[in-house]
Amino acid sequence: MDKGENQPILPGEQLASIEEFEGGKNTYLTSDGTVRAAAVGTKVYDLKRRVIKIEPKNSPMLPKVGDIIVGFVEMQFASMISVKILYIDGKKSRSGFSAIASIRLGGGRDRRDRPVFRHGDIIRGRVTSLLNSTVHLTLAEREFGVLYATCFMCGGNTVRVNDTLKCVECGAYEPRKPTHDYGLETFRQIHRSGK
Repeated sequence: MDKGENQPILPGEQLASIEEFEGGKNTYLTSDGTVRAAAVGTKVYDLKRRVIKIEPKNSPMLPKVGDIIVGFVEMQFASMISVKILYIDGKKSRSGFSAIASIRLGGGRDRRDRPVFRHGDIIRGRVTSLLNSTVHLTLAEREFGVLYATCFMCGGNTVRVNDTLKCVECGAYEPRKPTHDYGLETFRQIHRSGK
């Protein structure tokens, strides 16, 4: 594909006549045989196939099956959590998408029936399905789960101690499903590389 001009094209602008190019993605054909833009973006010519299309400007990054998601728990339900997506495969996502994940990971709660995920936890998961236009995550594997969390009692920093988190401020313990590389520094690295 040969890139066209880098000037932004607005919807409705004439791109070509049907004799010159066929309309591709984000274009439409008028009754007079003109190919026009259907979205804001830049022109892209495929000279081999004689097709012109519009590459949308700042189109949202859509999660796909197999992508690794980093986000925060925005809502909790009885057996599920809703996760606001912050990063998709290490790249910052500004799309505002959310995903859902089951917290039944062999129980999803510890023996005393306490949740292993809490509101505000930064989590990492993998997209398993896009069924019914909903992003579904798995958190069951070792590298998935809570990436970083603050203390539920005082809001202090926490460290991983086996399958629990310990607050370095007040000493409180809480069961979680931490990732193998749990910690604030891991989240900072993702944040720095995802910009």
